[in-house]
Amino acid sequence: MPAPFAASLCGFRSKNGQVTANPNTSDANDPGSVELGQALFSELGVPSEKMVGKDAGARMEEAIQQHLQPLRPDLAICRSRSALEFEQYAHLRVFPEYVSKHREAAPSLEQLQKIADQLPASVATSHLKKGLAKATAEFAEQDRMSARLKLYMPEESLLKLDLTCASVDEGRESFLHLGLSSKWSLRTDRAQDCVSQGSKLASQRRGPMPHYAVITMEPRPAMLKIIADQSGSVDYVYHLDLPALIRAMKRVKSGKPANWSPGLTFDRLLKQGRIRDYDELVSAVQAIPDRANSTIPQGAITEAEEAAGGSEEQ
Repeated sequence: MPAPFAASLCGFRSKNGQVTANPNTSDANDPGSVELGQALFSELGVPSEKMVGKDAGARMEEAIQQHLQPLRPDLAICRSRSALEFEQYAHLRVFPEYVSKHREAAPSLEQLQKIADQLPASVATSHLKKGLAKATAEFAEQDRMSARLKLYMPEESLLKLDLTCASVDEGRESFLHLGLSSKWSLRTDRAQDCVSQGSKLASQRRGPMPHYAVITMEPRPAMLKIIADQSGSVDYVYHLDLPALIRAMKRVKSGKPANWSPGLTFDRLLKQGRIRDYDELVSAVQAIPDRANSTIPQGAITEAEEAAGGSEEQ
């Protein structure tokens, strides 16, 4: 079953207040993209006079969230969340927090030294100054180590996940079951971002890999290939209406040579099972277990962070 809201997001771009022949899935500078987009919209029954704005991507995310959430009210299906908010990636937020909160000890120790210098001479003052001198040397070494750590540690970044599906249990980190990169249409850079994000999610996790996929309305096989042909970075490409795209491809292919490259590419991706219809995403969400078997003891991360914070305050 295609996404029930797919056709409602489709329409034609406008120029100077007038509707054009360019579908909002297509690159106006690519005749092949326009041709496929028009064929897809014809299969979807989108009127040629229907004009749309520029927010199809955001509306697609909202529609997916609103459609999936009632199917699994026990799970948190959210838009635009960082992977660092979930159990499998919680360790990645430790170093950025350290960098943002760490302060060199030298300025504070210098202030204390100035106060100690104003105290009257006594045995206690002498002990205080010796203690300050020792602390200054020790913290200076720690500050040098911290500076080297900040300089040489890699700055790994993860793009926010457009849509996430997670278990939320009290006293436990949210467990990410499914992450989606939502792209109404694709360009080469957008497609590469999806692949890169999948690779980082796989390599940087601690615990089970969440199901990671891309969902799109893109009609061009060349763009879908960038994502679907990769090995391991992205599980699948879900299409909002794959049956309509298959019919559109057949229509366009009927007027092309037998060796028409987009047609051959599309057939190969279908046979590989790399492009799937929206209903398979629905099935994936419905198949998520009621509760995740956490790989980290309940409350362990929170307790560790609280303990670390308490030791800093002492």
